[in-house]
Amino acid sequence: MIFDNRITGLVGQRGIGKTTYLLHQTSLKGASERKALYITADNYYLVEKPLLELVDTLYKETDVRFLCIDEIQKYENWNQELKNISDTYRQFRVLFTGSSMIDIIRAKYDLSRRVTMHCLSGFSFREYLEIELEIKLPIITLEDLVVNHIKITNNLNIPKIIKHFHDYLRVGYYPFFTELTLDHEKFQSIENSIQKVIYEDIATLHSLRTSTLMLIEKLYKYIANSLPGELSAYKLANTLSKDYESVSEYLQILNQAGLIRFLFTHQAGKAMLRNPTKMYPDNTNMTYAAQTSQSKDAIKGKARETFFLSQLQNAGIEAFYSEQGDFMVGSTTFEVSGKNKKQKQIKSIKNAYIAVDGILSGFGNRIPLYLFGLLY
Repeated sequence: MIFDNRITGLVGQRGIGKTTYLLHQTSLKGASERKALYITADNYYLVEKPLLELVDTLYKETDVRFLCIDEIQKYENWNQELKNISDTYRQFRVLFTGSSMIDIIRAKYDLSRRVTMHCLSGFSFREYLEIELEIKLPIITLEDLVVNHIKITNNLNIPKIIKHFHDYLRVGYYPFFTELTLDHEKFQSIENSIQKVIYEDIATLHSLRTSTLMLIEKLYKYIANSLPGELSAYKLANTLSKDYESVSEYLQILNQAGLIRFLFTHQAGKAMLRNPTKMYPDNTNMTYAAQTSQSKDAIKGKARETFFLSQLQNAGIEAFYSEQGDFMVGSTTFEVSGKNKKQKQIKSIKNAYIAVDGILSGFGNRIPLYLFGLLY
């Protein structure tokens, strides 16, 4: 990350390594020489004294010029204090982490010109392979992938890559895959993170009652345990006997919190943006952690689509719902499938490709699904 502003924010879902990154930056910026400091936003010091006073003390009495603040959403007046720090201490830099729901643009105080925001995603399949196999792999553009997928596959030359891919789908998105041994421990960590997002982050930032938070949790579980095409805001509202407006609002909160992803039609207007065509868990690990009662084939199908969408969106590539395939990216249609599925659905479409799970190398318009994990 390039620190291109005096105040930089790092937002993202719980469990994807924001704290680890912050501690690493504190060390790089001179923590051992007392030139950098790490602090959590709920530290007792900040309960007794304002953040601005801490910065003033550091600026006048120490050599610290780089302050890392973890989980800034837990500090009540963070918006105004960051603005004041930016305006007053020109030689001081702040790096903070926060929930995905923090919205600088719509903050009460004008921070949009003062704060640079970066979104941290979970590991791509490429990053997972780099850590698991201790290798270096290049990032591939989508255009290069589509045109040169056979050459890219041959250059990879990674033994058992499909096994690695299926391991990644199950437990490889979060950094703690290197710290925990058993899958059920990793699944429990994911579930714990989800609970904290709902009952701590969402509760704090939206000041919601426990009964509403329980409903939001139930909405998440419906999405985690259902096939993508089965759900809409209207259907969820009817299932839960709740009004459509409330359910739409809660779905937006889950999306902002980084727990679910939306897929819209390309021509989505304001009304459609409140009712996505499809909904997915944020990543494939969530699908497996949900311990759903669906068949193995249904889970695999959902994980494939979730993987494809998450890798594209995390790479900053817009994808939309396609009636004939699964996804539209620009003028290109993608169908996501297992290796035995035929091309019938996209046979008559120009510029259409199949992202196929379970194949080592592609041919023509059939591209190995795992290659889309090299996009970031």
